Amino acid sequence: MSRPYRKGLIVFGGLILIALVVAFGRSVDWSAAWLAIRRADRGVLALALTANLISLGLKAVRWWVLLAPAGVRSLSLVVRATFAGASLNNLVVAQGGEAARALMVSRTAHVPLRRVAAMLVLERALDLMSYLVLFAVATWLLPLPPMLMRWRTPASATLAIALLALLIFASRSHRTTTSPGRLATALFLSLGAWALQVVTYHLVAIAAHLAMPLAGSIAAQLAVGVSFLIRATPGNLGVFQVVYALTAHSFGIAESSAVAVALLIQMVQVLPVLFIGMLIAPSLLRSGR
Repeated sequence: MSRPYRKGLIVFGGLILIALVVAFGRSVDWSAAWLAIRRADRGVLALALTANLISLGLKAVRWWVLLAPAGVRSLSLVVRATFAGASLNNLVVAQGGEAARALMVSRTAHVPLRRVAAMLVLERALDLMSYLVLFAVATWLLPLPPMLMRWRTPASATLAIALLALLIFASRSHRTTTSPGRLATALFLSLGAWALQVVTYHLVAIAAHLAMPLAGSIAAQLAVGVSFLIRATPGNLGVFQVVYALTAHSFGIAESSAVAVALLIQMVQVLPVLFIGMLIAPSLLRSGR
């Protein structure tokens, strides 16, 4: 398939997705959603915001654990680059922030970009594996919507293959800069980051007085995680709300209330990170020019 043809398919698919989001938005009672947002508990939202920032911080530490043997010693640099990259990801459709943070670290730490990029690929692989762990465990232990349960066996099989691949990689890691201990530590940090994301979702639901069970918040996190594989809008705005509302509906939650919670979740996740990224990015760009 030629590159222009692939791009055309992506654009066409994105337009269809945006059209579906617009059609869904017309069915939402926005006055009720806005009222739910105004009545949200600010204290609980602050706890959710804290959980989200700690989650992003764990992701930064995870990357640093993998990068340290490659010559990147500064944890502060990796944390700043991670927040700056996450901020950029919320402003663009593609995952441009991932490439940006790798470039920032490479130029500032004076480490070859190929080494930094290799550890970024490994970090993203561990992130996917953590998602599969959450998906497999949740679908076997919790009553989740049919749209997720039907993927239980494929997800479990994929997880088993991924774990086997990780074990093989770890057994040969003496030939690389990544030891089995570092891989295990990075995977543990990744699982912690995903767990804190579930906490963020559930705290926002509690703040909005939404009768969402913990299983519902986990289901929403899993469904939204799949939707972020393809970003049709900056920060997946709109798509995020549709996916969250459809998942919440299977737990008996009204669309307007679910949309309100989804908007609050993105406010908690996006706005603070954007602010921090705006503060961090200029100094990183100057130091790595």
